[in-house]
Amino acid sequence: MSSLVYQPNFADITKRFDAFWNNEPLDRPLVWAEVPVDPTHPVSRADHPLTLRYFRATRGEWTEHMACIDRWLENTQFLGEAIPFYSPDFGPDQFAAFFGAPLEYSETNPETNWVEPILTTLEGYDPSLDDKNPVWRGVRNYASALAEHAKGRYLVGACDLHSNMDAMSALRYPSDLCMDLMDCPDEVERVSSAMRKFYEPIYSALYAASGFTSQTGTIGWGPFWTPGRFAVVQCDFSCMISGDDFKRHVLPGIRDEATYLDRCMYHLDGPGALRHIDDVLSVAEIDVLQWVSGAGQKPMWQWTEVLKKGLAAGKALHIYDITPEQVKVVHSELKSRRCLYQVSSSNAREVEELLKWLKKH
Repeated sequence: MSSLVYQPNFADITKRFDAFWNNEPLDRPLVWAEVPVDPTHPVSRADHPLTLRYFRATRGEWTEHMACIDRWLENTQFLGEAIPFYSPDFGPDQFAAFFGAPLEYSETNPETNWVEPILTTLEGYDPSLDDKNPVWRGVRNYASALAEHAKGRYLVGACDLHSNMDAMSALRYPSDLCMDLMDCPDEVERVSSAMRKFYEPIYSALYAASGFTSQTGTIGWGPFWTPGRFAVVQCDFSCMISGDDFKRHVLPGIRDEATYLDRCMYHLDGPGALRHIDDVLSVAEIDVLQWVSGAGQKPMWQWTEVLKKGLAAGKALHIYDITPEQVKVVHSELKSRRCLYQVSSSNAREVEELLKWLKKH
């Protein structure tokens, strides 16, 4: 695929990503910027496809939402290495919903959803994936519909899969799963081992439904492109458990997923998860670290001790929610081209100036 309607430089960008993955010399770090075509008339909240994305997806309002995607594409410039994409997600806990947990919404906040736990105990539970499960079937059908809509214009993104122990905590309830770790750790290990086996067939089915090929490549909500299989790997539940429990119950699933994928980013979410950073960085197959500092904390790009630790372990970095001027500050500190800066700006000239500055520094 040489170009996309909304990213004519697609071929050149994929070459830069290939060089990035292969640790080949680049003239600057990667930069991702989405800037309004007309800064005086940016895409409104109502017209942005992230608005009500789960609500419309689960209710089959796909045609209406694709119109939203079209308005966003028409009114956005994708600068640097930015590639337009959209993912067919039904919600953060959709992986657990694939196994029967019902998706729920709040009347006062339709922007997100969650699942109701269905397990009162792990004893005797044998996870199985029903091909007729409405959420599992719906996500695949939505992916296929998006693939047709996207053809030649943008990419379908890999789904946000809160798998492994995140899915178990949603099915069981986080505090109950914490008690299980103390009361019946062998049962936790048995069920988590069984759950891990579903990651590959789920990813593979979504890969096919989304129309992914070596020409389209894959990209995810962590905005990295690769010609093979890419996804974000994570375990937000890890903030609630000890290092020993992380090693026994979480790390095997993380390693399995990272090994299956061709490239991946680890989403380390919040100060409570920071205790596990050495174990995360020990997984050779993890390519990129994304640190999320959490609510009430200083911005993630100011945690230079964490970012430098990731670089020292051979991981690239995803640095987001950062202005061009802030990029200059952190880049002067990190002095690395193994970063993707996801820049917040509404000014194309400001972004182009940053690209030139990064080449010089």
